[in-house]
Amino acid sequence: MLKIKFWQLWWACIAALAASYPISAWATEQLIESRVLPAPFLLSWAGVWVFAIAGGLCAAFVKIPEIDKSFYYPRLAKALIGVFVGVALSLAVNSFSEAQSEALPLFALLAGLFSAPLVAGTMVWISNQKRINKTLNQAVRKRTGLDTSVDGDFQIDTAYKKGGNDDSANLS
Repeated sequence: MLKIKFWQLWWACIAALAASYPISAWATEQLIESRVLPAPFLLSWAGVWVFAIAGGLCAAFVKIPEIDKSFYYPRLAKALIGVFVGVALSLAVNSFSEAQSEALPLFALLAGLFSAPLVAGTMVWISNQKRINKTLNQAVRKRTGLDTSVDGDFQIDTAYKKGGNDDSANLS
């Protein structure tokens, strides 16, 4: 059987990156010259990206214990959510206007700061398994009329005693 060691995989990834760099640099140069890049990747959007990153970093320090306990790395998660939601909301605001607004970087900062805890909280709220089961059960019951909940149907009796006299047979 073929065994691949971690360091071999690491060197293979570095070799693949080094081999693909000239191709990606050429493709980027062609895209920049032909002006095909969309709005968030233009040089004029550098301020929006900087302020969105600042908003995401600020959002990383907003502590909500009920949300933070559900993530492995809550600061990193909230920072990334803040950056990308800040840029996405700025892109949405920019698409509704003809020209790029000067207030767009400030909007990116505020959107990154306030949207990260909201999006993280929504993700935690949606991913609750009891809530998912309840919603699915309601949908099945509404559609078919069958109750598919198993919460009350399968109760485990934990009142039994292990190794008690009830286990031995009395043959006298």
